[in-house]
Amino acid sequence: MNTPKYPFHLPLVLALALSIPAISRSQEDLTFRAVKVKGNVTAYHNENDETARLYTNQTVDDGDKITTASDSEVVLRLKQKTYLYLAPRTKIIIHKLRQGDKGLECQVNLVTGRMLGQLEDLPQSAFEVTAGNLLFREHGTLFEISRNVDELTAVSYTGAMVVNFHGKTKMAKDNEVLKLDHGKFRNKTHHLTADQQGHLQAWQALLAEISQ
Repeated sequence: MNTPKYPFHLPLVLALALSIPAISRSQEDLTFRAVKVKGNVTAYHNENDETARLYTNQTVDDGDKITTASDSEVVLRLKQKTYLYLAPRTKIIIHKLRQGDKGLECQVNLVTGRMLGQLEDLPQSAFEVTAGNLLFREHGTLFEISRNVDELTAVSYTGAMVVNFHGKTKMAKDNEVLKLDHGKFRNKTHHLTADQQGHLQAWQALLAEISQ
């Protein structure tokens, strides 16, 4: 009886087939998924050079821009425990989203508005936010940054946040607030305002709703 001949190597094909789910999971890990969308939220997708409405369960990734209109907001989730909340009239650009040698590397540019981030406690991950010529490095798990033209307010709710500007460095720890104007440090306070406490409580309620 003749042995069937195949134009491919069967063990290799099986190995490739088994690797497909792993590749898909890796790609999924490197996208932000919209888990809650309210109002008019749009996304510019760098890959196909088009802007479209962003709906729940759709994804954005490296190079994409996300914009919320007035009375609109969105919650983006990366993996299972990292969240970005964009308040109304906010625009961000995902500048970097990749798996580095030491872990996940993410850099988000805050163009305008207010964003809140809740991060998974992964020491090897690097999460950064740029705003103009400022660079914020997040070493904690819960923070908020607001930008109105050249005025910035950064709140570190949990953990530490380091901001670099013009060769200088400032740090905020639990419940400390940094204020900067035109790239210059203005002051640091050691307590939250009523608005900031309200933002924190609203986020905690929203996160509980999403997690149900």
